[in-house]
This record gives sequence, structure tokens and C-alpha cells, in this order.
Amino acid sequence: MVSALRPERHWALRFVWPVGILVSFILIAMTGYQILNPEQTLLEAFYMTIISVTTVGMGEVYPVNPAGMVWTSIVIIGGLITGTVAMSMIVAMIVEGQIRIIFGRRQLQRRIASLSGHVIVCGYGRMGRLVSDELVAAGKQVVVIDNDDVCTRAAEATGLLYVLGNAEVDETLIAAGVERAAVVVATLASDADNVFVTLSAREINPKLRIIAVARDISTQDKLLRAGANRVVCANTLGASRMAAVVLRPAVVDFVEMAGQGGEIEMDQVKLAETSRLVGKSLKELELPHKFGVHVCAVQRTGGESVYQPAPDFVLAVDDILVLIGPRGSVSALD
Repeated sequence: MVSALRPERHWALRFVWPVGILVSFILIAMTGYQILNPEQTLLEAFYMTIISVTTVGMGEVYPVNPAGMVWTSIVIIGGLITGTVAMSMIVAMIVEGQIRIIFGRRQLQRRIASLSGHVIVCGYGRMGRLVSDELVAAGKQVVVIDNDDVCTRAAEATGLLYVLGNAEVDETLIAAGVERAAVVVATLASDADNVFVTLSAREINPKLRIIAVARDISTQDKLLRAGANRVVCANTLGASRMAAVVLRPAVVDFVEMAGQGGEIEMDQVKLAETSRLVGKSLKELELPHKFGVHVCAVQRTGGESVYQPAPDFVLAVDDILVLIGPRGSVSALD
């Protein structure tokens, strides 16, 4: 099986061809001069070749006989042709590369401009990569913002859309489609940067859902005041998770299995105005009987959460249902 060449190797091979042609011609010309004048040194043969190929018209290093004149004429004509061909190939490659870059950027911008309701991940470090991978696996459309071209190339290699720039700048967020996005995830290395991103994103899109990472516990309140809907502190989350594994290992295993889409899955569904569930009570819907799905909780529009809702609980538009059931059963509701 023949494998495709990497883009960098492909361009390197294309560059080798014109340079190789020119170098080969110079070596052939030098060999001819040495055959015609065996007593001359390699440096003298090289000098005669260079002044002939470049047509600079400087003096010869030794008297040229008729055979030398003929060979020099051949070298001059061949050098002009070979040099022109080699330079045209190099220029064509450079121009083509620029066109590819420009075309690629425009295509990328068009794809981002067509998105709506997507997720913007600010910072493609270790945490940003994990978050992006999880979101893509769940079928979400993701746009990555990072000011390091190494990170954006890594994002591109995995098939992600990206914007190279500072996420704290409004223009960068707008280029990522923040006005049409559903969620912004701020995973930058600095808490101060995450605060600035939160402020900028909230100002551009007041309806945006913003999830920010806090490296320091003391930054959580600042991020909430800046406009974040949810703040995740890695240190606190890790400590809570470790304690839960010690105290309630069976519960943790069950939640992990449900969250990762095993035989049992947990998910949430937001009821649209056209949903067949709206205006009906849980008793009428008979979700456990028809779909094997149980409603664990309902979050209402105003933020009120109802845990273990009663059978006579009536569902309304924009209610968010937290459900648990066999794998695939939740998606069957719609």
C-alpha cells in the first residue's frame, strides 16, 4: 500500500527538483572544462562555469582554445535555459503555495461563517484538547481559538476549525462566530486571560453560555462576576472526585458508565415549542413504560430545579429534562 506524502515532505521534494537540475548542470559544465583543460583545478573549473552560467563577462582564468569557446557557448546557452526553468519552477511553487494558503484561509473562514449554535474553545492546551475531543465525540461543532500556530496546526490535524489569534480580542472572537455560538469554553493558561475572554464574549453575545476554567479558587467569583455561567476549578474538581471515589465508589462507577454511553446513559433534553412532550404531565407521557426513560430532574426557565418530579408534573417549553435510561432511549424521545 502506498502512503500519501506529508505536505511538508511533498513541498520539500518539489523544491529539490529545480535545485537539483541547476546543480547537475553546473557539475556537468565543470566536468567539461576539466576534460578540455586537465591541468586546471576544480576551483578554476567552478569559476569558469559560474561566470559563464551567470553571463557576468569577467575574464577567463586561462586562454580559451576553440574547443573551449564552443563549450563555453554551450554552457552559457544551457545555463540560461536551465536557470530560467529552475527559477520558474521555484517561483511557481512559491506562488502556488501562497495561493493554497489564501484559498485555505478563505475556505476556513467560509466554513466558520456557516456555523450556528457551535462551541468555541479558547485555548488548545492540554485541557482544551480534551474538551474539544469530548465535544466532537458527542457530535458538537467546535471552533478552536489559540494564538500559537503550533496549537492551531494540531487542531487542524484533528479536523477542527480554528482561528489563529488572541481570544481576548473582540475581532478574534467575532472571527470564530461568537455572535452565533451557543457556548464559549475558556481554558486559557492564565485566570486573568479567562476573565478577559469572559468579559469580551459576554459583551458581544449576552445570550451566550460561558464555561470558564479557574486555576486558582479565588478567581471563581471574579469569573462569575465577569459573566461566566459556570466556573470549573480543576483543583477543587479533582479533590472532590478523589474523595467521591473513596467514599462512594459504586456511585462514581455508575455515573461514569452512564456518562460514557454504556448500557445505561444519562442525558438532557431541552423541550422546544414543537415538542410533543410540552403541555403533558409525566403520568400522561408514561416515559418509563414506553421508552424506559426516567426523569430524574427538570430545570425550568427561571433556573428552578425540580428533583424527582411528581407524576402530575406538567412539562413546559424550554424545560430541560435530566434523563436516565438504556442507551439510545433518550434520543428516541424526539
